[in-house]
Amino acid sequence: MSPILILRARASCAITTLAAVALLVACAPSDPPPTNPLDDGGAASTATGPLPTFPATGSVTATAPLDGSSVTPASDVGAETERITGEALALLAEWIGAPATEFRLTSIEAVAWPDACLGIINPAVACAEVVTPGYRVSLHHVGAPSNAYLIHAGKGGRYVWSPSRGPEERIVASVDPDAGTVGLERPAGGDDQLGLLHRAVPGSSLDVPLRDLQPGQRVWIGTADPLDDAEAGLIVLLVPIAD
Repeated sequence: MSPILILRARASCAITTLAAVALLVACAPSDPPPTNPLDDGGAASTATGPLPTFPATGSVTATAPLDGSSVTPASDVGAETERITGEALALLAEWIGAPATEFRLTSIEAVAWPDACLGIINPAVACAEVVTPGYRVSLHHVGAPSNAYLIHAGKGGRYVWSPSRGPEERIVASVDPDAGTVGLERPAGGDDQLGLLHRAVPGSSLDVPLRDLQPGQRVWIGTADPLDDAEAGLIVLLVPIAD
């Protein structure tokens, strides 16, 4: 056989051998793709609990448990604050004597009241000095969003209207039981935070009937702003001071 034919035969064999190797490589099973050791085979998901709803717009401040117990589930906290907000709103509307639909939630926050009176200062009431878990609810009237009406709540279902102004010691200038109003003398120095005329409403806490008040009498009085542009504020609490 001629040298040329021998070279062609050897080249043909080499090509055939390379083709066979390539075919074996192509047909061999591939290595499995790398796996994440943290992957448990399940699909990733993000779970969110239901958001609390309120009968009116406002904000909620979450705090740590007041009694040192374990954390309360968010759904339970939402249900409790929603219930307290609704009850406080209904009570304030009844106390002031206005439709509940005219009030909105400003804020609600969990607090630890320093006493059994839910932090309300009233010289006519003796309070046990015991920490009392509860909530501070701030409401406003749609006609005056900047005027805050404060409700102190206990977890046992007790609600107290807290003065937005005062309480302070003042001197009665005039009383009109028929109109339900009490006039106050201007304080010494002219620094008047309460105003000079105030009106009793259904939720006013009066230690004595207005007809029993006399001009010149000293009283402990806390008030709230009126719902409109009326001159008279609202009496939240009024207690005569014994001389």
